[in-house]
Amino acid sequence: VGLAVIAAGTAWADDPASMNGTYTETSTSPSGRATTNDWSVNPCPDQLEGCIYVKAGAGGSQAHLIDGQWVMDSMGNLMCPDGTFHQYVTNTHITWDPNTLAGTSQITYNAPACGQPAGYVQTNQISLKKSS
Repeated sequence: VGLAVIAAGTAWADDPASMNGTYTETSTSPSGRATTNDWSVNPCPDQLEGCIYVKAGAGGSQAHLIDGQWVMDSMGNLMCPDGTFHQYVTNTHITWDPNTLAGTSQITYNAPACGQPAGYVQTNQISLKKSS
C-alpha cells in the first residue's frame, strides 16, 4: 500500500498541471438532483507532493493523493429543495480519481436539516470538468 501512495504521488509530481486551475464540480444526489460548484485548484502553499488546495465558494480545504485517489474532508453547507440554507451543517468526505475526475461525496449531517435527522448519510456522485 505504501508503494502505491509513493508511486501515485510521484506521478502527480511529474504532472502538476493534472489538478491545477479552475474546475466545475457537479454533484448528483441519489434522487438525481444535480448541483454545480466552481473549484479553484492550486498546489498546496507548502508545495507538498500529492497535495492540492481546493477553494470552493467561501471555503476551502486541502486534498491529498492517497492510494491513487484524491481525498478531501471539509465542513459543508446545505441548500434544501425548499430554498432554506444551512451553514456548516455537514461533514463531507470527497474522493475522486485523478484520471477520470469522477468520484463520490459522502455527506454526514451534524444537525437536522432538509427533513433529515442528525447522523443522516447521503452519498452523491461527483464529476469534475476543467474550465477553459
